[in-house]
Amino acid sequence: MDKKMAVNQKGIGLPGRWFIDEEVSNTGGFPILFVHGINTSSDTWIQENDMLQIMRGAGYQSVFIDLHPDEDMKRNGEILAEKLREMHEYFNEKIVVVSHSKGGIDTQSALIHYGASDYVKRVITLSTPHHGSELADLAFSKWAGWLTDALKSKTQAVFSLQTGYMKGFRAETDGDDLAEKIPFFTLGGTGWGGAHSELFWGGLYLSRFGQSDGAVLVKSSRLPYAREAAIEDWNHTTIKKGSEVFPYLKNLFTEVVTDVPYAKVNEMALDGAMSVLHRGGDFEGIKGESFSVEEGVESITVDWISDQNVTVYELVAPDGQVYKQWNMTEDATGFFPGAYHHTILLTHPISGRWEVKAISSQREHYMLSVLFHKKGMSDGGYVESTLDGSDPSMKKTNTIYHIPVKIGKKPSTLITTEDLSSLPLADFEEGIHNITTDLEGKTVQGNDFQRTVVQTLYVDGKGNIY
Repeated sequence: MDKKMAVNQKGIGLPGRWFIDEEVSNTGGFPILFVHGINTSSDTWIQENDMLQIMRGAGYQSVFIDLHPDEDMKRNGEILAEKLREMHEYFNEKIVVVSHSKGGIDTQSALIHYGASDYVKRVITLSTPHHGSELADLAFSKWAGWLTDALKSKTQAVFSLQTGYMKGFRAETDGDDLAEKIPFFTLGGTGWGGAHSELFWGGLYLSRFGQSDGAVLVKSSRLPYAREAAIEDWNHTTIKKGSEVFPYLKNLFTEVVTDVPYAKVNEMALDGAMSVLHRGGDFEGIKGESFSVEEGVESITVDWISDQNVTVYELVAPDGQVYKQWNMTEDATGFFPGAYHHTILLTHPISGRWEVKAISSQREHYMLSVLFHKKGMSDGGYVESTLDGSDPSMKKTNTIYHIPVKIGKKPSTLITTEDLSSLPLADFEEGIHNITTDLEGKTVQGNDFQRTVVQTLYVDGKGNIY
C-alpha cells in the first residue's frame, strides 16, 4: 500500500501505517507527525477534530500514523522508530512529533530505546502520563477485576501505565544519555467539567492527588528535563483539539523555539480529604451493595460503573429516602473503554448505612466507587493516619491487603493478608504487583467507616522494590 495516502480516506489501519495530508505540499518547514494515544487511532486527529483543517490553513505538512491502541510502549516504540526512519528518508527532513496521552511515551520509547533520535527535531506531548495514572492502577485492582475482565480492557497498554510500571520505565529512560538529546515540550490540562461531563468521574477520583484533565494528573504530564509550554483548562479530549491548542503548538513548529513561558498551576489536591471505597462483582437479577458514611463527611459521590447501560439503580439512605435520579455517561478516560458511569452526588449525607440496589435482566459486571469528601485534612494525611491508627477520630481500624502474586513458576494467585510483613516480598517476580487495601473500623463516635487504597509495587530485575 502506498504510504502517501490522502487524508480523506479513514486513517484507521494496521499498526505502522502512516500517511500524509496531500492537500498541503511540504513548504520547507518541518513535517508534523501526530501520534495518537490509548484505545484510539489516527482518526482522533481527523474525525471530530479541527486540527487537520487548521494545520492546512497554516500551511503545515501533517503526517499521521497508526500504532497499536492496546499495546505497551515497547512494542509501539519499536514500530514508531522504524516508521520515523522511513519518514525521514521520504521528507529528507527531521520530524516534529505531536503526541497525545500514551503516544508521548511511545514516542520517547522510540527515540531512546529503539534508535530514532536522529530523525526527530523535537517532541510535544499533550497530557502524556509520563509517570503513569492512578486510573490504570485502579483498572488492575481487585475490585475492578470483574468489570475490566468483562470489558477485556486489561490490555498491555493500560498495564504499562500503572504508576509502579512507569517508575521502572522512568528509571531506565531518564538516566539514558539520549533522554535530553531531543527537546521535549509538555502541555497539560486542569479541566474535567461538571457532574454531567464525560470526564467528571475521572477528574473527581484523581483530585485526591492533584490537578488533572480527568485522566492524567498535571504533575504526571511533566518531565524534569522538558519545558512546559502550557497548562490550561483543557480536559483529556479538548487538549488534542486544533482550535484549543494550535495557538500554543505553532510557536513550537519553528526552527528555533525562543518564547515559551513556563506555565504555573496550583498542583494542590482538592481542599480537604478525598478518599474512596471500592466494591465490585457480577450479577443477574437484583444486587445490593451497602456502605457506611461516618460523621464529618461533607459530600459523597456514588459511582456505579458497569458494562450495561439499561440497569435500574436506586440509592437508599439510612432513613429510607430513595434516590433514583442517576446521571449516566460513557467512560472517556481511556482506562475503562465501553463502560458506563451511573453517578449521584450528594452533599451533607446523613451518617449510617447506605445501600445501592441494582436491577438487571442480563449479566452485569460492575465496580462501585464511593468518594468521600471531608474538610480539614489533606487526603494523604487522612489515609496515612487511618492506616497507622494515629487518626484521633478513629477508634479502631482493621486493614486487609489483596495482592495478586506470582512467585517463581507458580501460577499467579490472589493473596489476602492483614500483615504485609508476612509476605515474601524478596521472592516476588520481577514486574508490577497491584495492592488493594481495604480499611474498616469505627470512629470515636461509634460510626462505621470503610475505605479502599489502591497502589502498585514495582520489583526490578535486581530484586529492588519500589
